[in-house]
Amino acid sequence: MSESEKPVLSRTQTSVDYGSTIRTESLRRPTFIPIESPRRYSKMTHGSLSGHEAQNRLQRLEYFLNVLNQMCIGFVTIYISYLTLRTGLSGTGLHAWLVTIGFSFFMAEGVMIHYGGNVLTNGYKRQTKTTIHWVLLTLGGGCGAAGALIKMIQKGFLLQSTHGRLGMTAFILCILAMSSGLAALFSPRIKKLITPLLNKTFHNFLGFACFVIALVTQYYGYQTGYFKSRSETDFQILMKCLTLISLVLSSYGPMKALYEKCRNISQQF
Repeated sequence: MSESEKPVLSRTQTSVDYGSTIRTESLRRPTFIPIESPRRYSKMTHGSLSGHEAQNRLQRLEYFLNVLNQMCIGFVTIYISYLTLRTGLSGTGLHAWLVTIGFSFFMAEGVMIHYGGNVLTNGYKRQTKTTIHWVLLTLGGGCGAAGALIKMIQKGFLLQSTHGRLGMTAFILCILAMSSGLAALFSPRIKKLITPLLNKTFHNFLGFACFVIALVTQYYGYQTGYFKSRSETDFQILMKCLTLISLVLSSYGPMKALYEKCRNISQQF
């Protein structure tokens, strides 16, 4: 090929080498490797770890005690129901069955609804808990008051024993607690006169006092002739212990809530 026929190469012309593995300097691109800053991990102090662990242990203890309480409530309710249904629901038998179902079962479950350690209702929303609370306490108050009223009518309202006097006190407190709750729920005038916090605190106090006196009344009920004639002495002691255990364990949640309400009232005033 002559010199005139040789192709003229321009510096601006891009030459591409398809076979060579050697790249020209102009095609090289600098490669940057991003350097990440070292991650920082927050150190948890020993105090925070021990506090969290202690809280978990306390929660597990509350769950265990609540399960134990549910077992006590179930045993007392099932046995009294069996005893009264076997002998017939009339007179004292109907009285014993109604007050046990009302106070020892429905009301005991109702006062523990909002308790955080309640294994049965812990996963429910607050509105659902409130609805269940109203239903259980309405059933409990109605059955308990009806059972107490039957015995008072049978005795002619002349109650001389400790069991009878405590039962009448529980009956009066039950009527007051239910009336205050219903009035606060449906009466706009009471909502204007009393703040919701004060009214709720008063209602909770009446309900809790009614529950405590009702279970103490049931404790003395195991000493009456009706129960003594139908059960052994050892079994009477067992029922007394189970009722007291249920009273103590069921009262923890309401007492805690009542304390928080009283502290909020003191901060407002």
